[in-house]
Amino acid sequence: MIIVENRFFSLRSVVCFLVEGGIIIFSVVASFILLHGRAGTPVVSMGDVVARGLVITFFCQACMYFLDLYDLKLSQTWDEMLFALTIAVGFVCVGIGLLSYAIPKFGVAGKMYYLSILIASILLLIWRLLFEIYITRIAPHETILIVGTGEVARLVGEEVKKRRRLGFRLVGFIGASATTDNSSVGEVGKVLGDHTQMDSIVEKYGIRKIVVAITERRGEYPVKEMLALRVRGRQVLEWPGFFEKLSGRIPIDSLSPSFFIFNDGFRKSRILLFLRRIASTIVAALALILLLPLFLVIAILIKLDSPGPVIYSQARVGQNGKLIRIYKCRSMRKDAEQNGGAIWAVKDDPRITRIGRFLRKTRIDELPQLFNVLLGELDFVGPRPERPEFVEKLQNLIPYYSLRHTVKPGITGWAQVMFDYSGTIEESKEKLQYDLFYIKNMSVKLDLLILFHTLKIVLLGRGAR
Repeated sequence: MIIVENRFFSLRSVVCFLVEGGIIIFSVVASFILLHGRAGTPVVSMGDVVARGLVITFFCQACMYFLDLYDLKLSQTWDEMLFALTIAVGFVCVGIGLLSYAIPKFGVAGKMYYLSILIASILLLIWRLLFEIYITRIAPHETILIVGTGEVARLVGEEVKKRRRLGFRLVGFIGASATTDNSSVGEVGKVLGDHTQMDSIVEKYGIRKIVVAITERRGEYPVKEMLALRVRGRQVLEWPGFFEKLSGRIPIDSLSPSFFIFNDGFRKSRILLFLRRIASTIVAALALILLLPLFLVIAILIKLDSPGPVIYSQARVGQNGKLIRIYKCRSMRKDAEQNGGAIWAVKDDPRITRIGRFLRKTRIDELPQLFNVLLGELDFVGPRPERPEFVEKLQNLIPYYSLRHTVKPGITGWAQVMFDYSGTIEESKEKLQYDLFYIKNMSVKLDLLILFHTLKIVLLGRGAR
C-alpha cells in the first residue's frame, strides 16, 4: 500500500493502471510494425506512432476508470468484468474513429485501427484474467490483528474486510483482558485469545501489523505486550489514524477532543488559501461567461416545464457559521415547501419536476453557484453548505458537527464523491466523517482528486436525488 494525502491507496491499482497503459501503447506500436509498408497503413515516424498511442491510452483508460475497472474494492464476477471491458473497448473504438476523423494527426486509420483494437482487446482480457487470479488466489496479504473486541474494534474490522482485494487480511481479534465481552465482533472475525497470548498468536500467524482498537486505556491497555512486539519490529498502530487512512473518513462517536487538538492536520496555509481564492475567482468568471448559452437554454426549459422562477435561492450556513444565500436552477415545484418547513430531498422525490430530474442527475442545477464562488462565499471544493434549519438540529445530535464550518463550503466535496447522499441523521453523521477527513487533510492534490471523481459521478449520473 502507498499513502497519498493521508490515505491508503492500493499499489495493485497503480500497477494495474501502468501495465494496461503499456499494453495499449504496445498494441498501437505493434500494429504499426506488423503493417509497416502495406497498403492502408499511414506513413508516419515511430515517434508519431507513440504519440498517437499515448492519446489512445489516455482515452481508453479514462473509459476504464469511469467503468470502475480500477476500483479494486469492488468485487466483480467474470461476466461483469468481461462486460465492462467490452464496453470500454467499444467506447474506445468509437472514440478513436472520431479522433481520427476530427484530428487526423492523432488518429489511427485503416488496417492499423482494426489491428490495434484487436491486439489491445485480447491482451487486456488476458491480463485482467491473470491479474484477477493473482490478487484473489496468489498475492500475499498484509495480515492484521486487532487488539480489542468492542464496538470500535468491530468498526475497524469491517473496514479491513472490505479491502481484502487490496491486500489486507483480518486474522482476528485479541481481547484486552480475559474478561472482555466479545459479542461486538462475533460476525466480523474470530477472537483468538486475550492479551496474555498476544505474543504466541503474532508468531503463529506471522502478523506484521497490530491495530489497537481500545477506547478505554485504564486497566485494559496491554502496554507490556505491545511494547515487546514493537521493539521486535512489529507495527503497532492506534486505531484512529489507521482507520482514517483505510476509509478516508474520521469516526466521531469514539474520539475524544484530544484527537482534533493534538493530531497533525487542520492547519491551513494562508498563502495556499489566497492562491486558491484567486484561482477560484478566475475559473468561476470564465465558466460563467462560457456557460451563458447553456443557462439561457436551461431557463427556457424550466419555464416551459413548470410555473415558477428559473433561479431558486436558499439560505445556507457558510464559513464560521455565517449565513449565505446560494443559487440553484429550480428543480422542484414552486410549492415544494408550501408549509414553510425545510424538508430533506428523498429518492424519487415527487416534488421534482421533469426537467428538474435531468438537472439534478447531471448536477446542472448547481451551476449558478459559480456566482457564489465569484463572491467568495463558496469554493469549488469543500463541505457542502447545509440549511440553517438542519444545522441547528444536527449540531445538537452529532458531535463535532460545527467543525465543518471552519472552512469555506464548496460546490463539491470529499463527502459528495465518497458518500451518495444524506437524508437522515445517521447519513449526515457518516457524511460528516468524510468532511472532517477533508478539513484535516486539505491540499491542492486532494482538491484535484475530488474534482476528478466529481467529473466521473456527473458523467455517470450517480448519487442524485
